[in-house]
Amino acid sequence: MMGEAHQGQGAEGKRNLPEINPQLRATAAASAGGTLVIWWPAFTLGAYDAIFFDAVLAIWAVATSVLLSGVVLRSRGTMPWSGWIALSVPSMWILLSIVAPRAHGFRYLHYFEAVLTIAGAPMLTWMLARILVPDYSELPIAQRLGAVAVTIAIGITAFLLGRFNYLFLTCADFEASGNNAPIGCAHGQPFNRL
Repeated sequence: MMGEAHQGQGAEGKRNLPEINPQLRATAAASAGGTLVIWWPAFTLGAYDAIFFDAVLAIWAVATSVLLSGVVLRSRGTMPWSGWIALSVPSMWILLSIVAPRAHGFRYLHYFEAVLTIAGAPMLTWMLARILVPDYSELPIAQRLGAVAVTIAIGITAFLLGRFNYLFLTCADFEASGNNAPIGCAHGQPFNRL
């Protein structure tokens, strides 16, 4: 009986599962991180023609925490200058919003916000992957660019899902999740009821 409990396990008590390719692990970690950054802002841009402040502030929080980690280390070469710029972009957006509020004739600031979020997400993904994924620098360039391409593809797909939300969500789905129903949503019961 006891022998059956250990059947399929190696000498260290671990299951004999195939090892995950380190390149796949690094590429997938970078891609997943990037999609977490871009999917919600892209979806809300598609559904509401706006990027909500909470998405921008979430990007700001992640970028600033990594930026401040570099400052705490205070050593040269901790990060390339392009990394400092990429991680500073969300803070620049906030400062620009404070200095040039929309109420004083800067009504197009939200377009800058959208471009900053959507275009900046792949760059932020690349920088965070370089810092947070140990094997990332060992990946061939095609796989590093592949992780950024996955982020862009998810962003475009999330935007299209937001734009065509009426195909798989109802106004009630948005309201049940605590969001306002976007213009053009499908009326009816929530699709996602348990």
